[in-house]
Amino acid sequence: MPKPLAAVLAEIAQGKPPRVLLIGGSSEFLAQHAFHEIRDAIVAKNPSISVENYEPGTELASILDSYRTMSLFGGARLLVVNEVNAFVSAKEIASLYEKALTDWRGAKTDRKRASSAAKLLHVLGLAGADLEMTDRAIANALGVTLDQTLTDMLAFCRATGKKAGRGEDDAALLMEAIARGGASGAILLMRTGEVPRDSATIDLIEKHGAVIAADLTREGFSAALENAIAEVASDASVRFDNAAITRLKQRLGVERMLADKFSREIPELRGIVSEAERLATLAGAGGRVTADMVDREVAAVEGGARYELGSLFTEGKIIEAVAKLRDLVAQARREDPKAPADIVYGRFLFPLAEEIRQMIGIHSFARTHNLNLKSSMQYNRFKDSIAEKLGDYLKTFGLVRQRPHPFPLHKKWEAARTMSESDLFRALAEIADLDIKRKSGGIPVDLGLETFLLQRVR
Repeated sequence: MPKPLAAVLAEIAQGKPPRVLLIGGSSEFLAQHAFHEIRDAIVAKNPSISVENYEPGTELASILDSYRTMSLFGGARLLVVNEVNAFVSAKEIASLYEKALTDWRGAKTDRKRASSAAKLLHVLGLAGADLEMTDRAIANALGVTLDQTLTDMLAFCRATGKKAGRGEDDAALLMEAIARGGASGAILLMRTGEVPRDSATIDLIEKHGAVIAADLTREGFSAALENAIAEVASDASVRFDNAAITRLKQRLGVERMLADKFSREIPELRGIVSEAERLATLAGAGGRVTADMVDREVAAVEGGARYELGSLFTEGKIIEAVAKLRDLVAQARREDPKAPADIVYGRFLFPLAEEIRQMIGIHSFARTHNLNLKSSMQYNRFKDSIAEKLGDYLKTFGLVRQRPHPFPLHKKWEAARTMSESDLFRALAEIADLDIKRKSGGIPVDLGLETFLLQRVR
């Protein structure tokens, strides 16, 4: 059974740290927080300890070799492993593969993409595949369709020079190392995603060390958020008014999401805490974060889900976009059953129009800078040579509010490559026409909007 974080920290404070620790859970923010707390507590208790950091994708065999090898000078060592995925069987390849793809699609930093790539490398090991195979052969080995996401991930893996995991051998190696124990003074601190249930590896770690599951539920979200904000306030020496916290939850759509009894979605804790940290910085040491400050500084993100619809449209995932549209409409009708259909559907015209305008802006940028938009461009080259200039260009002409991150911008670049300017202007005109008909009682907007999307299935 997983141990509470406080109990593990107490053991460390007493100078009796577990020799092997695994931290994971459904909340990435809470898991990362616990991971850092434990790491910092171990180092604080023994400042002379040697810390070895291992990035996601590092071969587990080399980590375990170090864990079992005595230090040259005989001192204590802390092996910090940021990503471990040696807890699944071959039967779970499909679910782990989907997890890797989902994480990749939501990644906004290279570190997150490296973590997603590490999951994919583990899946390749489970399937007996490696990066020397062609993309098509790898997809066949995994039993999946080769799509652009998998192609991007494989290219990223090859660029980093990492190798596929050893599959089920990784789990066997880890279990053997834990059962036999590491070298004297060695502590193995590992982090994973959700802690798997009914896993012999997890049971063994619990027997010889400690497992911490940083899970988050809808019911416990508010308490977790308040604790996180209290910690931010303490670190920054500021005070958050209760009204400010309530307003922050309203502005970021937390209350609306939690109030939806038909939804199982849990708000993203990290983004809210980041906003709290920014507000604390603005308030300054000894200051107060008030409701007025929240209103002034935090933009309402009630349209966030709507812009997810726009992203699906840009990436050519039309069927998924239609499904997302219907989900959003259903949610809006639950919140306001009396709202007419033209109002409910009408609000989703604008994110589509924004996506189209941005792709038109990309065409304009490419023409201005004599760039061949028709040829594909690798992400790393795009990031290093074009992303910053393109982001500034779009911002200058009011097509975006702030310079986008290179990764989603690269997705838009690739999408714009497949559409001509005339097609984009035609699509924008159709959106404008739908808006006029919506307001003048023409074609039903629900039919018109779904038809607009489905006509673009490629």
